[in-house]
Amino acid sequence: MKKIVLVFLALVGLMFAADNVMYPTTVKSLYQKGSDKVVGRLLPTSAVKMIKQEGKKDLIQIEGYSQEGVDNAIYYAINRRILVAGLAKSANIQVKKVKEINDKESGKKWYKVEVQLYTDSGNFSKDVQSLYSKAKALYGENCSICHGLHATKEFNANQWPGVVDSMFPRTGIPKEDKYLLVQYLQKNASDMPGTNTK
Repeated sequence: MKKIVLVFLALVGLMFAADNVMYPTTVKSLYQKGSDKVVGRLLPTSAVKMIKQEGKKDLIQIEGYSQEGVDNAIYYAINRRILVAGLAKSANIQVKKVKEINDKESGKKWYKVEVQLYTDSGNFSKDVQSLYSKAKALYGENCSICHGLHATKEFNANQWPGVVDSMFPRTGIPKEDKYLLVQYLQKNASDMPGTNTK
């Protein structure tokens, strides 16, 4: 009976944890406890754990990967420049290194990391697929006016930001949706197999 209760409690905990995962719909400012000074930015479609709400701010946990010596950049995947959050170097933010990873592809050391910071409440979604659908529609409607639409797999994750930067001024995409588009394209790039963002 004791084992059944423990299994039940573990499953309830997992369900509760899954309910706390949210995705920013736009670029969001990050803050340290008790401060309104911006210490970083969180990018759209990045999964975060909602810890608690305090007034008009939410305490969130951000997870990802950082390259050795570059703790202020948290990435979605190792050796891919898909930014989850960028942190101010001068802010002295304590990023917790959970696991060390030696990447054979790049020959560099990476860390699985996590950090808890505050952000303004609002502009989160529980449904990341709706964000990807919006980005896909923006891409299809705006990026095929001058030329045929590039397949998402035509470029790798590290190339897509430069491609978007070179053409963005000629599109009708609102500036606030630029990073949503970049995240969608990077997560569907040629070197991102298995990412479910369609």
